[in-house]
Amino acid sequence: MLIRMTQFIFALLLCGGQAAANDLHFVTEEFPPFSYSRGNNAGGALADVVNQVCQVLNYHCSIEVLPWRRALQLAEDGEVDGIFTVIQSPARSQAFFITPMLVTSGYDFYTRRGSDFTYQRPEDLRGRQIGVYGPSGTSFVLSETLKGVADAEVRLVTDNQRLMLMLNAGRFGQDGLVLLNRDVARHLVDHHQLYGVRPAGHLAAIAYGIGFSRKKVNEVQFQAFNAGLTTLIKDGQLTAILQRYGLQPVN
Repeated sequence: MLIRMTQFIFALLLCGGQAAANDLHFVTEEFPPFSYSRGNNAGGALADVVNQVCQVLNYHCSIEVLPWRRALQLAEDGEVDGIFTVIQSPARSQAFFITPMLVTSGYDFYTRRGSDFTYQRPEDLRGRQIGVYGPSGTSFVLSETLKGVADAEVRLVTDNQRLMLMLNAGRFGQDGLVLLNRDVARHLVDHHQLYGVRPAGHLAAIAYGIGFSRKKVNEVQFQAFNAGLTTLIKDGQLTAILQRYGLQPVN
């Protein structure tokens, strides 16, 4: 099966005439456990997935960890080939070819331990100050949730670690909230011992994939990478990689 898949991939590349199709430059962000800087390299679950696909395809791939705004701009402008983590949204689909969603997680609210707040419905957010990492997929989901909700104040913070440190220090007020990916929050709470915060309710499920710049990568190249990714999914390697980081694959 792997041999047939590899033959199919090389046939795609030959048909597309892509001499340098096996050199791919990805960008990502500090978003542990999904992605993070590890010395001069990138680590994390999706970085491991990308590297494994590149090994299957015999590609030379590099992954650069950057602030999200810069990474996103480079990918949208076609200065790099790929970017992760990417959600399915109209803006992302317009800019990128997107792989099938690979890993599932959730957006949860967090508050200080002295607060008795528990989220149940959007109206519960009325009049509250909410910190969120953004601009990002998380802030997009929050903005959609707050449509029609009066007096909610959203504060964009450009670093997840800083976001949770601010909440722990009471910078959003005693009844302030943070919306954050639950797996990122788990990592930050454990790593920085932020025991002054607690989960305060679930907002939405979320899934992430890998995006390829429509300005840099053509559909033949994208489908070739997808074929390698399908190999990882079918032989169980994707699940094994994600489980090493305490993450769950999309069913």
